[in-house]
Amino acid sequence: MSHRRILKPKFTKKQRELWNCFNNPKITEILYGGGARGGKSWGVCEIINLTCIAKPGIVWLVGRSEWDDLRKTTLATLLKVMNKHGMQQGREYNLNLQTKELTYYNGSKILFVPLKQQPSDPEFNRLGSYETTYGFIDETQQVIRKVIDIILSRCTEKIKEYNLVGKVIMTCNPMKCHLYNDFIKPQKEGTLPEDRIFIPSLYTDNPFIDHEKYRNSLKRADKITKERLLNGNRDYDDDPTKLYEYDDICDLFTNQGESGQHYITCDIARLGNDHTVAIVWDGWIGRIFSYKKKRTTETAKILQSLQQQYKVKNSDTICDEDGVGGGVVDQLGCKGFVNNSSPILTPEEKQIRNYKNLKDQCYFELQSVIESGKMQLIVMNSDDKELIIEELDVVKQKNPDKGGKLQILSKEEVKLLIGRSPDFSDTIAMRMRFELNKSPDIAIYFI
Repeated sequence: MSHRRILKPKFTKKQRELWNCFNNPKITEILYGGGARGGKSWGVCEIINLTCIAKPGIVWLVGRSEWDDLRKTTLATLLKVMNKHGMQQGREYNLNLQTKELTYYNGSKILFVPLKQQPSDPEFNRLGSYETTYGFIDETQQVIRKVIDIILSRCTEKIKEYNLVGKVIMTCNPMKCHLYNDFIKPQKEGTLPEDRIFIPSLYTDNPFIDHEKYRNSLKRADKITKERLLNGNRDYDDDPTKLYEYDDICDLFTNQGESGQHYITCDIARLGNDHTVAIVWDGWIGRIFSYKKKRTTETAKILQSLQQQYKVKNSDTICDEDGVGGGVVDQLGCKGFVNNSSPILTPEEKQIRNYKNLKDQCYFELQSVIESGKMQLIVMNSDDKELIIEELDVVKQKNPDKGGKLQILSKEEVKLLIGRSPDFSDTIAMRMRFELNKSPDIAIYFI
């Protein structure tokens, strides 16, 4: 057994801020993220190693979506940190890749856990068997919010003995997901709870790299890559499966839309946290009204009022007929969307594209409209703008490499990404139904 090693890590200014937040007993969730090369993973690995040596017997759960990425990146960084401090395998620690554990000479332990949601374990029951002191999730944008909550609930080991506070550190790269709503946006607005903190990190915060050389390496990169890697801008995403460009989405609120025939589209929510969304269309100009916790009778009266005010006929009004929406369709006598109905041949096509269903068809057809700039959205509630941007920004083609039918991520998959139902984007996509060659008696359904 080796003597206790005393470490003196050289923290950057941002890493020192991370260390201070880690030692703040009021903070239990730390998001440390931004652009590339800011020293995020290195800083966290320094803290993991330092605490494991200082507090014998504590346990860290270190996770990432996939084990292969966890092993090649996070674990590799941790071993570099330990090597930099002169620590040796077999003397001061033992690493067992079979059990995915690293054990220190003093009994402290690091558990390496893949955190991807598995069909056989959608509730992450496997995490319930762990007893840990702290958690570290690398590339947290790749996992769902539930994982954070479960790991935090398992932070009980050695807590009383050392008078510690269990907490989870998360790193991330720029991407719109639950982290934006839980940390970044509330911090900008000054509404972040005191038990959470977001520490932004850019390459300029890392004095141990050549800044000019790094900037030059990205000279020929596209705008999205530069914004994300250099500036840590979460408003840019280079995911090739995305249907809509972020700039085009934002332009929806400043475009000069094309007016025309009047329609109403509506997605109807139950008495929960989801929104009932009604959009009154003047051609491609949509006025967006949102409501919460409305009964079907109330929603029907709201739609009747909008029909009278904007002179919209029942035949030009469509409501989601899923679940409670069917009651509104019956009360109004308007058109309804029916779940998983078949795609429809448009007037311009001789053959229907290989869409999985009508909902997928509407979302894909919406792509060209958004790109053209002829659609304009006007929100009646200013808070809805951010929700709309977020929902349209996560519309992605599902399994594009498998060569099957064209489809987008399901509503359940979107809920995992943003933590709520995409009520606004569904209502916007319904507008495309009026552009399709339809039989007047056809009923359609949105999921």
